[in-house]
Amino acid sequence: MTILIIGGNRFVGKLLAESLLKLNQEVTVFNRKGTGPEGCLIIKGDRNNLEDLEQINFSHFDCVVDMCLYNPGQFKLIEPFLNIKIPYIFISSGAAYKDPDVWPIDENNELLGMEAYGNYGVEKAEVEKLISNSNLKDYKILRPTYIVGEGNHNPRLGHYIKCLQNKETIHIAGNGENLISLVFAEDVVHLILLMITSDKPWHDLEDYTVCNNEFLTVNSLINIIANELGIKEMTIKHESSEAILPPNNYGIFTNDKVKVSYDIEFKTLKESLPSYIEWYNKNN
Repeated sequence: MTILIIGGNRFVGKLLAESLLKLNQEVTVFNRKGTGPEGCLIIKGDRNNLEDLEQINFSHFDCVVDMCLYNPGQFKLIEPFLNIKIPYIFISSGAAYKDPDVWPIDENNELLGMEAYGNYGVEKAEVEKLISNSNLKDYKILRPTYIVGEGNHNPRLGHYIKCLQNKETIHIAGNGENLISLVFAEDVVHLILLMITSDKPWHDLEDYTVCNNEFLTVNSLINIIANELGIKEMTIKHESSEAILPPNNYGIFTNDKVKVSYDIEFKTLKESLPSYIEWYNKNN
């Protein structure tokens, strides 16, 4: 198969490209830096520039995975190039959902954008609505929660590891009892690979919430990391404006739909934390 990844030069996009190459797929990445894993075909360009998009022969590809589409203008620019019958996978976000009155959140919840994430969530929701109203015949929309794991250029877990190991104050918004949900990058990639390479037919137009099976408070997240590191004493400042995570609930999601559709299981924090800590300390 021939796959185009828009992005593909860091974190989940890079891991996806590397995984596809291991399966002997032909992978092209398109990004502003003009970089990607060895073995990829690379097109350097800015998706916000029409002339750069014109470099891409979209009809050549069997699937397009869009890792870095953030606002409606970007979709409107690329939409005329997309073959309406070629599978298109858009990486949205759990932040695209409306702040709910009732939990848990599933795919039937309204898309409006969660207040804590500002324009990011609002614009992801607007992009989704444009996609659903487009002429595309085969698309998947993935709404991951907080993605963590090796290679993360915004290492949330790494931030807490650093603070604990260096005996720095850990800043927490609110009282730290808000619920959050994680999903490891390798599980997101595994899901995309199933969508691209399996013989399972595409089910028309689908959207999926992507998260693991556990709900954690921020306090419990930090305690789990501290226990894995063997650290018993820490300094925590609650109600802090310097916290890296907002104080809202961003964890009461259900992943039933995606697990049923693709028979996929997701790793827990405790299962993946030892290897992540080892990776983080090597690449600090």
